[in-house]
Amino acid sequence: MMEYQTTLTKNTPITITIGNFDGVHLGHQRLLHQVQTMAHELGQECKPAIVTFTPHTLLVIRPQADISYLTTLDEKLTLAKQYGHIADSIVVKFTPEVAALSAEDFMDQLCSHFTVKGLVVGSDFSLGHNRMGNTEFLLDYGKRHQIRVEAISLEESDQIRISSTRIRTLVSEGEIAEANALLGHPVVLGGIVEHGEERGRLLGFPTANLRPDPHKLLPANGVYVVRVSIQDGKQSDLDEISTVYNGVANIGVRPTFNRKERLVEVHLFNADLNLYDKYLRIDVIEHLRGEQRFPNIEALKTQIALDAQQAQQILAIRRGSH
Repeated sequence: MMEYQTTLTKNTPITITIGNFDGVHLGHQRLLHQVQTMAHELGQECKPAIVTFTPHTLLVIRPQADISYLTTLDEKLTLAKQYGHIADSIVVKFTPEVAALSAEDFMDQLCSHFTVKGLVVGSDFSLGHNRMGNTEFLLDYGKRHQIRVEAISLEESDQIRISSTRIRTLVSEGEIAEANALLGHPVVLGGIVEHGEERGRLLGFPTANLRPDPHKLLPANGVYVVRVSIQDGKQSDLDEISTVYNGVANIGVRPTFNRKERLVEVHLFNADLNLYDKYLRIDVIEHLRGEQRFPNIEALKTQIALDAQQAQQILAIRRGSH
């Protein structure tokens, strides 16, 4: 039996798209916009919705593999709302039992719980055990169950297909500008602010320490230009974004202090706030420099001041060009 969380009722007519949607990149956004268009075409009452999975399907299918994803579930649903304008979702609890379902059984279960009127998928999409549920199967299933099915080809960027795999590679190499171009939005990080060792305060640059989700893909170690919004410890309120602060983030092991564990440390410009236990959403804008070991604290302080200055220039230029 399939378990799920949803914002929808059983009788609401819906158009859907199905997938992991890791990163909610430009290709995914194209699918989401098409789902919206189809809902509109099918009539007033029809709502567009995203069907996705938790945990990420690969964590269940390949439990031994070292899986890192671009977006947590909450980030994904927020980005789908922000960039795909789809607020409703069906989040299927992905288990070995669900993984073993045939495409026919998966669709039957979905249609027994929801009033599915339309389905949009990428032309290379497949679902179900052994990925038998390809577009050919889905078009046939749609005919048999009065569901309108559309397969669309996902956009290419300079002849490179926009894929989550490619974006993950770019992020892990610190190629943020390129990753953001394929995502169509900044790389997102987030987490609850923890009590650190307060070293930043002693340096004159107070920092907030975050410990991201263990499977979250972090950009390569280094210093990044960021924009930060703050919530009260609840990730789900990300769409009710308050003030956005400019800042820099250091990702890495803090070699000057001989640390080993990877952390995200954020310094906000012109903001002296108590951020403990708050949830920060960090939009990563640009890579400034790699992680360095400094001979002493003074050298580190000088570099942080330079980083802050450079980051503010970059953000000012971007503001001017919009």
